Amino acid sequence: MKKKILSLALFMAVTACYALADGMVFDPTVFEIDTPAPSKTVTNTNLGSNAKIESKTKEASSYSQNSISGQSSNFNNALFELDSAQVNIRNELLEYKAKYQEVDTQYQLIKEQRRVLAEQVKSVEKRIKEIEKSKNQIRKTMI
Repeated sequence: MKKKILSLALFMAVTACYALADGMVFDPTVFEIDTPAPSKTVTNTNLGSNAKIESKTKEASSYSQNSISGQSSNFNNALFELDSAQVNIRNELLEYKAKYQEVDTQYQLIKEQRRVLAEQVKSVEKRIKEIEKSKNQIRKTMI
């Protein structure tokens, strides 16, 4: 019983973490990140700053793509863990059902044996009563 409750609590905790994740997209591979394109106007005074902006934009886009692939792999890992947990719980359910069926079969067998024994007890008690009756009749005739 404790094992069942513990596994259910673990399953609920794992699913709640992903269900209540705030601001996270469930499947990031479907959505693309729109990064603003660097401006093409180049002036002599802003030549160095435009190069810095372009490099920062490239770094940001590569970082966001890496984080998306990281999130995607995290989600895939989480889904795999949930699938594994579900398989384990289903296997546990099958074990419990098999044990239940075994106990139920034993219960039905014992119930049937109890019924048969109750009938035998009643028949023996009936025979004892008949013997007591006959003994009493014999005593009455002797007196």
